[in-house]
Amino acid sequence: MKDELNKLIVLLKRDEITNISTIGFIENNPISEIIEINNSYLIKGTSDVEWAYIVCNNESDLKELLEKSSNNNYFASVEDWMIPIITEKRKAEWILSTMRYYLSEEGEVPENRLKVIPLTTDHIGFIISQSNYKQFLTPAYVEERITKSISAAIIKKDKLVAWGLTHDDGALGSLHVLDEYRKKGYGKEIMTSLIHQNRKLGKMPFAQIEEKNLKAINLAEQLGFVKDRRVSWIKLF
Repeated sequence: MKDELNKLIVLLKRDEITNISTIGFIENNPISEIIEINNSYLIKGTSDVEWAYIVCNNESDLKELLEKSSNNNYFASVEDWMIPIITEKRKAEWILSTMRYYLSEEGEVPENRLKVIPLTTDHIGFIISQSNYKQFLTPAYVEERITKSISAAIIKKDKLVAWGLTHDDGALGSLHVLDEYRKKGYGKEIMTSLIHQNRKLGKMPFAQIEEKNLKAINLAEQLGFVKDRRVSWIKLF
């Protein structure tokens, strides 16, 4: 499986922006199954739940992939055209749609002005309590993201006031600043730190942001991120 995954990553990197979430998920999580049809792929692996990632550009291959792997409840990084096909036989319990943004190597990012440190596992409960996405977070998932990947935090008077980390596919995210500490540039400091840490690992920074989150989109664009495409996460009944 390891050699097969390495070959698949090389193949996916030929179109890195399109496949960036899939590449990150393969690199960060145990993969249990790869189904291939005509150079289209369905890849299954587990982080908080078992996710199915699809690499495909036509309806016929997608339908065949779904026929060969019919027990999938969770789909990740799904492009718009795929959604009606995935939900044709089973309705969606929920769909979380985001816009993907990426930062190319040419994008210049300033150095941090403030002290930014990594998150620790002591912060897990507080992070979840403040999140707008509690239904998608578990303590185990947040712990894994803190201990196995990069993170960034700003502490004021021994209090965690701003933070960010990466998701299971490597996307920069979970950016949060406490209400009373906003409009101080802390969000930009967190994102700046995550970008620099990400680049030191040789990875392209990217983020997936709900389109209604205009503040996060504006921040990403200020830092030089470029809009790519809408991608969604789906749970089927």
